[in-house]
Amino acid sequence: MARRIYIPAQVIDDISRHIQSAVRRATEGFWSANEDEDTLTGHLGACLKTGTHTVNVVQDEVSGPWKWSFDYSKFRGRGASATESHLGADGIFELNMDWGYRAEKKSLLFQSKTEWSDSPELVEQSMLLSTWREAAIAIDYKPGGFEAFSIDSVLASRGIRSDAGDGIPLQDALGDYFIKCKVGSTDLSYDARSRRLYWRDTNGLRVGVQFSVPHRMRLKVQAPVRGQFVDKEILPAEIHQHRMEVAPEEMLMPVLSSATKKPKEMKRALAKTYHPDRYDAYEQLFRDLANRRMQEINAAADELKKRGDF
Repeated sequence: MARRIYIPAQVIDDISRHIQSAVRRATEGFWSANEDEDTLTGHLGACLKTGTHTVNVVQDEVSGPWKWSFDYSKFRGRGASATESHLGADGIFELNMDWGYRAEKKSLLFQSKTEWSDSPELVEQSMLLSTWREAAIAIDYKPGGFEAFSIDSVLASRGIRSDAGDGIPLQDALGDYFIKCKVGSTDLSYDARSRRLYWRDTNGLRVGVQFSVPHRMRLKVQAPVRGQFVDKEILPAEIHQHRMEVAPEEMLMPVLSSATKKPKEMKRALAKTYHPDRYDAYEQLFRDLANRRMQEINAAADELKKRGDF
């Protein structure tokens, strides 16, 4: 299970101010970039990406200088064996923290659409992203503001925006849910230089997969990064056999939501969203993923029943 990073209130405030400003600037640039979705994503990433900030924390149990930076990598979405086709993600956001002798990183995968209305493609991409359900979101670029949605919301709506409910302003999804470890994972990371994605799977193995591409965007990470060791190197075709590790109670919790739901209630909602019968019209890969998700949901419920927490 991914660790939760303790971040002092002063540092949270500093990061939140940056995110609020960055998303506002990205939204203001909508009309100059909206003809191409990748351009919007690149502009958002450029606004969010920042070098190292230092906050001198006082009157806290961990006082002293805290350093942070926000990073972004855009995955290749076109061509044979594009990274996006394997992950379902447009890219990844990463928050780097450094204080004292420790350095931490947490990451969040994302898929994005411009003025999302009805998108069967987004359903397929979200099903792929369900391998990292607790560390993935969908973003809707709109001229009035960018909104974030959980993977569950997209799948439950069958890709129809009007059925997905209210989204969360992107600045809140990143400035609150992501920073405060309500979404995202410390066990998920991406090395842009080697084009490798890393995460810990349900067997407790740290796995890594490399994507071979003819060209790439390089983004220099200025904050310290933990050594990237792996227990197992996997092929892109094996990615979805390695569901990201989460605790049973986390699997039966809503993502990107302030609502409190009991595990039994959440299990019913997830079973409806991921039931394989909903995906009969989709390719075998997506039907297989739905089956995997249902097995995981049932296993999480069984574990909580054993503990008396269901």
